[in-house]
Amino acid sequence: MAIFIIIAIPVIVLLSHSYAQLQASSLFGYKEHAFSVLQNLNKNIAADLAIEDRRSYADYRFIRSVPVFGGEEITMSELAEFPQRSHYVGLIGHFQLDPSGNLSTPVLPDGVLESIPMVDRDKRVEIRNKISKILNTSGFPAISSAVTLSASSSAETLDSTRKNDSKLIDQIYKQDLDIASTRKKKKNSKPRVEQITETGDFAFGVESTKLDTTGLLVRLVSTESTHSMEAEIDFFQAIVDSNYIIFHRTVRRGVDVFIQGFIVDAKAYLTNLVKNEIEKYKGVTKGNQQDPLVLAFIHNRKQFLAFGERNNITTELLAEALQAPLSDVVFKMYTTQHAPGGEFVFFIGFLMLTVLAVGLISLYHMTQSRVKLAAKRQDFVSAITHELKTPLTAIKMYAELLQNSWVASEEKKQKYYGQIASEADRLSRLIQNVLNLSKLDGNRWNVQLRMAKPKDVLDDFISTYSKNVEKQGFELTVSSDTDANNISLMIDRDAIMQILMNLVDNSLKFSKNAEYKMINVELRIRDTDMYLAVRDYGPGIPPNEMKKVFQEFYRVENEMTRQTSGTGIGLSMVKKLCKLCNMTIELENANPGLRTKIHFPNLSI
Repeated sequence: MAIFIIIAIPVIVLLSHSYAQLQASSLFGYKEHAFSVLQNLNKNIAADLAIEDRRSYADYRFIRSVPVFGGEEITMSELAEFPQRSHYVGLIGHFQLDPSGNLSTPVLPDGVLESIPMVDRDKRVEIRNKISKILNTSGFPAISSAVTLSASSSAETLDSTRKNDSKLIDQIYKQDLDIASTRKKKKNSKPRVEQITETGDFAFGVESTKLDTTGLLVRLVSTESTHSMEAEIDFFQAIVDSNYIIFHRTVRRGVDVFIQGFIVDAKAYLTNLVKNEIEKYKGVTKGNQQDPLVLAFIHNRKQFLAFGERNNITTELLAEALQAPLSDVVFKMYTTQHAPGGEFVFFIGFLMLTVLAVGLISLYHMTQSRVKLAAKRQDFVSAITHELKTPLTAIKMYAELLQNSWVASEEKKQKYYGQIASEADRLSRLIQNVLNLSKLDGNRWNVQLRMAKPKDVLDDFISTYSKNVEKQGFELTVSSDTDANNISLMIDRDAIMQILMNLVDNSLKFSKNAEYKMINVELRIRDTDMYLAVRDYGPGIPPNEMKKVFQEFYRVENEMTRQTSGTGIGLSMVKKLCKLCNMTIELENANPGLRTKIHFPNLSI
């Protein structure tokens, strides 16, 4: 755990810095894109207004004079065409407010020309009425107040309202002066001056003349304007709400002040300005991934137009007011996702920490297994020392008795000779087991598979080992199926003898306190399965120890408190011999006792 924490901390710090750097780089790219979109948007606004700024003030009438070869002629204004054609998407219409407050639009003749028969007059009237309604609800005092005057007011009514409208004119002049003072701080911000010709003055004034109740022509604008042959045209300003944008400019002819402009649908107009960008925000996916950017327009702190998926906005990239005259509109861009590649960084981090954890856990378990193996080897050394010392002590004791002639009777001498031989055999088997285990571990066991009858091997074992079993007070019984007596298999005779010897030795050691001192050896056939079984009547093996007893040097009892002899290598060697000879071993508690089965290769093979 300590090593994991020591390595994990700098790895996590490194990955977090990598992720932060990746996110900063990604956001920088997004912000650059957002500024690029804003620049293009402002450029489009400037291009649109540049066209309108260059337009003559006279174009806002139904008729105007144009220069021709040899003079001038009066013709219909290009703004009078119907249906209206304009580079502004969402155009409602152009309009003009006279100093007296009369509202007119180029698509509909006014003054003495209003009786001219017009195609689609009703639709043209609808445009003027819609413009009038929008101006009345725009919240702009100068415009709102001005349009309340009826375009068909009589001369007497106009005379009475001019006094009341002096404040309106003052408001217009004040707004105009404020604009002028602001623009003086900028280069090339002086109002544009346009020369007025006599024909142009006449054409412009026709629509400011009406017949009064007595049939006389009445000029609705000041006659002093005729003394000035110049018109000062200011730059466009704008009034914005969530539905419409009113672009307007001030035109001065002497003391007469006109307000000219046009109205566009705000959403349609702004959408067209960014049409190339918003194609990305209409749910179009890139490789099954939603585009992560959101574009929005804000007015009076309220969002009235947006493009893109706005459910998961995470980071604001840009919030800037549009350039004049739309400086009341704030353009914003957001991103809806974290840094691209963040998942990859997290995956790499998770993978690194997982590999580190798995490596350390594996190292821990390997170390633990080595420690346990070393402890088992130490126990084995202790056990083998004890096992070797016991027969050697017995042999020495009996030899000394016989050597010193302390045994009087011949019967006892023969008994001691037998004990010496038995302990020597025991010592020989123990040493042979250690040697065999060493051969198995070093892959030096010479497997000799030959056709032989398992029943013959079993008979040889019984004849060789039964006396040793009987000496220890046990009865060795043998039983076999009739069908198994004549079956021959490819087997290693020495290996099977070694296996039976170890299994019977185990049964003798662990069953010495059993009520029934009996060991059964069976040779059975079940369908195509032929097996040898060794069964005792001892205490058996706890179920949770069944798999562990095949480990090298493992003993069920604690080495310090064990009551049975042995080294813990018997079953381990049996399992390895079975594997080398293509056999399997199975343990099962027989209640009482333990049954160990050695399965030969399947008879159907």
